[in-house]
Amino acid sequence: MIRAALVGTGTMGRNYLRFVNDGKVHGLIFTAAVARSESSRTLVKEIAGDTIALFQSEDELYEHADLFDAVIIATPHRFHPAMGERALRCGKHLMLDKPMGISVADCEVLLKAEQECDSVFTMMFHQRTYPSYRRIKELIDSGEIGTIRRVLMENTRYFRTAHYHHSGSWRSSWNGEGGGMLINQGQHLLDIYQWLFGMPETLSARIGFGKYNDFRVDDEAVLYTTYSGGASGLFILSTGEGTRQERLEISGSKGTAILTGNRLSIHRYNRDLTEYAETALVNAREELTETVTEEAFDFDETSQPRILENFVKAIEDNESLIVPGKEGIRALELSNVAYLSAWTKETVSLPIDAVRYQKLLEEHQKEEMKCGQQ
Repeated sequence: MIRAALVGTGTMGRNYLRFVNDGKVHGLIFTAAVARSESSRTLVKEIAGDTIALFQSEDELYEHADLFDAVIIATPHRFHPAMGERALRCGKHLMLDKPMGISVADCEVLLKAEQECDSVFTMMFHQRTYPSYRRIKELIDSGEIGTIRRVLMENTRYFRTAHYHHSGSWRSSWNGEGGGMLINQGQHLLDIYQWLFGMPETLSARIGFGKYNDFRVDDEAVLYTTYSGGASGLFILSTGEGTRQERLEISGSKGTAILTGNRLSIHRYNRDLTEYAETALVNAREELTETVTEEAFDFDETSQPRILENFVKAIEDNESLIVPGKEGIRALELSNVAYLSAWTKETVSLPIDAVRYQKLLEEHQKEEMKCGQQ
């Protein structure tokens, strides 16, 4: 039984408590938590009972480090790197909520600790467990749809109201979250984007900053990406549209895969397009045929518990992690690059110039504070 300490008792932290309390995660028990306010302490006890030890600060928690083997962090984003580093340096295993931090530069201390410490480190990018995404990755990795030529990810799933944006003083701000939609809801989708297609060579972004809301961060984004093999990608995300759209298209030389919601349409060609275009003695698709198959997937309600259980098995049985913690920097880097591109109106090459981004981020944080004071 792995004993865990919870740091961060907001919505996500309490969800993790419920998963364990309801028996959805085998081999994990919460033995400690940081709950700073009396209301938080009451909520934690309502879920976990009186057996969990409660502390008012992170310092107090680590004074009782013998009570836990692992730390699960679900605090506001800007605290993640330092808190994660501390856990690893103290010899604890780490599960970190997304994102890894608010900037690539801030996360250097955590990545260094991950390299130097012999602990298991994972992140809650639970959409990697979705059957639909795992099926698409299988199609790509097996070469079944050939060389990827073009991809499209379009998502308006995460509609958010002003009530949501004002539900926490840190939300939807450069100073609190380090950004808006891309560094919050968009982290899950950006993780899937890079997990399936790899990191791009270049990225160009057009971002709506406060298009639908009275803040200075993003609530709509269109990202254009290019890859070393010649493929191109389009990533569209909005939190301001009423109709829920979730669409992923992958156009390959041997076929096309189109995921709409939880329904996958696979179009397989009788010939590879590269060979066909070079050798066919016709003007267009006259000799090209395609076979279409349809697959449907149930909604996965166990994705987050599966990440937690995988975390436990990695500690106990050396099971491979679904999300190695160090990979969490990739989705964060994509959001940083997108902001940098939108601010400078440039196409940005990867890897990011982390120092340049950090400087511009701090300028936007200062402008936001100044605007708030006015």
